[in-house]
Amino acid sequence: MSLFLAASDPQDELELKQLFFISQELRKKGYPFFVLTSPGSKLSSQAKLNGHPVINFKLDGTSSWLTTWKLSRLMKKNNVRLVHFFDQLALATGLKASQKAGVVARIASGSADWLKKVSSNSFKHLDALVCPTDEIKKQFLKNNVPVPRIEVIPPGIDFSRYKDGQKKDFLRKEFKLAADDFLVGLLTPLEDLKILKGQFETLKILQEQAPKLKVIVIGQGGLHLEHLRHELPFEVSNLYFYLGFEEKREEIFSSLDLFIFGAFSLPEEFLLEAMIWKVPVVGVMAAGMTELIVHRETGFLVPPNDPQALAQAVLKVYLDRSFALHLSQQAYDLVLNKHSCEAMAQKMVNYYELLALQKGVKLGWEGHYP
Repeated sequence: MSLFLAASDPQDELELKQLFFISQELRKKGYPFFVLTSPGSKLSSQAKLNGHPVINFKLDGTSSWLTTWKLSRLMKKNNVRLVHFFDQLALATGLKASQKAGVVARIASGSADWLKKVSSNSFKHLDALVCPTDEIKKQFLKNNVPVPRIEVIPPGIDFSRYKDGQKKDFLRKEFKLAADDFLVGLLTPLEDLKILKGQFETLKILQEQAPKLKVIVIGQGGLHLEHLRHELPFEVSNLYFYLGFEEKREEIFSSLDLFIFGAFSLPEEFLLEAMIWKVPVVGVMAAGMTELIVHRETGFLVPPNDPQALAQAVLKVYLDRSFALHLSQQAYDLVLNKHSCEAMAQKMVNYYELLALQKGVKLGWEGHYP
């Protein structure tokens, strides 16, 4: 049997790389597959350059009887037993064809907007739906989407962006800080005054015990500093603000000596970003709220609303640089092994194997590899 990886015309570089990582993993395991994509697409040309087998077919979201007949013949000709639809256009074009061709297993990678774009009947004819996050999975479950299996497989991080690992001096230059200042990034809910009050208490403790330590509040959203100063009068000289930082994430995280993840409700992608840059992390959250921070192994976990505990964790990293280096390396290894594009591809192909086994078919075929 063979597999089809079906995607209409992805433009995002990360989406393309994800498809190629899956293709490489399939090839490594010796499983025959084809990349099914629209003629003239970026995916078609790049897949060919990478030596992956490509079948061009117009995946534009239409499923007329002629389109369905032609595509089903292609699937039968190539003995396709598993097809993975990576976008809504590919699904709309190919779902009926896959049914007509007797494809045993049908998988789709779904995003939140599919709840409006994809009919309930289409979901019903899928064997599995792959979501990039737990949050999107919850949305599908909440809407009672009729899919037998919903799996979460994060899209993976392209580590090639971070190959040089070169630290930057962006924040030092931005705030005219000294080379020996210890820069701590604090990501926190900007409009939650209760949380901020506790964290500012931590800053007062740190100011007395570590004068070279500088805390930079980073974040997005509205924060009126004058209103904040009125509500929470604070006199700390080690506090700076850099807000609306999304477009400068690489420069920010690569400038830090320590990162404080200020609440468990924040997006974990920021934790991942810090860990990739080998920045030691302290998470303000209860144990078990994230798999990324293993206490005293990949970072520190401190309970919410405990300024003393947060200050002690920061001071431990500040005073013991060898231990800080150990934490950051362990965190980097964890992310590389579990959240890289390579790890995503391994999980995806493992899922293909599991689904095929449950359907009573075996991946691969005897004879010539395409």
